[in-house]
Amino acid sequence: MRRLVSTLFWLESALAVAGFGLLGVRVYLQRIAWYRVIAPTWQDTVLGVLLTAVMLALAVAGSAASERWAAWAFLKRWMFQVSPLLAEIPPKEMVLLSVVAGFGEEALFRGVIQPFSGIWLASLLFAVIHVLRWDSDGIKMILFYMPFGLLLGGLYLLTDNLWGCCVAHTLYDLVALWWIQRYVRQSTLSA
Repeated sequence: MRRLVSTLFWLESALAVAGFGLLGVRVYLQRIAWYRVIAPTWQDTVLGVLLTAVMLALAVAGSAASERWAAWAFLKRWMFQVSPLLAEIPPKEMVLLSVVAGFGEEALFRGVIQPFSGIWLASLLFAVIHVLRWDSDGIKMILFYMPFGLLLGGLYLLTDNLWGCCVAHTLYDLVALWWIQRYVRQSTLSA
């Protein structure tokens, strides 16, 4: 199990290196100042926190739907697939994984891919990397993650700054990891 978690860290780290490396190339070639691409402002921080709340509300709604409607059962199956993998991550590593994933994926998808391909393709690619298996559930997961990419992409279009997107993605991942661990503990206690 520990090896799977280590692999997840390496994959997210590779995405972060690729994202910031390609973002650096874009900044250099387009002669953009770094502070215009990712500037920590309080306004963008607030927008990122607000977007986190919206994304968490969507996730909770999806989770509730998976309890009620068969068409949404794929979310429950996904939870059972990932929960053993993520249940053992210590708090410090959970924070590190969330920061690396949040900043790295946003640098790649919003900072590099979206300016060249548009919000729809960037959001689709963002959704695709979150799929664990390529079956009918995988296709449904793409449709589930697509709105998250569109929301993050919309925030980037609104602010022209990656900071709020990075804050939103990092906080969402952190809360989602915590929630998954809590879910696993409650499932273990009730069994």
